[in-house]
Amino acid sequence: MSDRRDDDALAWAGDDDPTLAPVGSAVEGDEIEEIDDASVDEPGPAPVRTAAPTSAGAGRAAQPTVLDEAEDAEDRAAERELAEAEAATKQLSSAALIGMGILGGVYLLYTIGWVVSFTRYQAPLTVDFSVVSYRITQTLAIAATPLWFVATLLITQRRDIRFRFLWLVLGVLVLVPWPFLMGV
Repeated sequence: MSDRRDDDALAWAGDDDPTLAPVGSAVEGDEIEEIDDASVDEPGPAPVRTAAPTSAGAGRAAQPTVLDEAEDAEDRAAERELAEAEAATKQLSSAALIGMGILGGVYLLYTIGWVVSFTRYQAPLTVDFSVVSYRITQTLAIAATPLWFVATLLITQRRDIRFRFLWLVLGVLVLVPWPFLMGV
């Protein structure tokens, strides 16, 4: 009961052109028939191509070619890269984020402890090698805690979270501001 003009309004010119048929389909008249190809729809390893048996090696399949091996190696490399990308974009759990925040706070307190312990001591105003070297060590001691924290986060990005926490806890143990704790 539809009018031909209504059908024309919903169609594009050249819809029935067989060269515009989607891949995997065959055009027969006005109908499109899908080709049933199980190997296209199912993911999995690529099939190994073998040559047809010859008279010398009748019944025996040929070995995979160098091209087949290269394609398999490329597939494995692509899967490995995909797995690494998924691991890199994986979010941390809530407990891991809380632990990282606590350790970041400890590193901040350590930095403040080093600054306070070095502001208590007034170095003489003379310019001497020992005074200059002492100021350099003060600066490095103050900078060590934030540098350790940032370096650990950057270097252990692609590693397991346990490995990152191991290095952060090791830094907490090594970078303790002893002059501040001893009251010097």
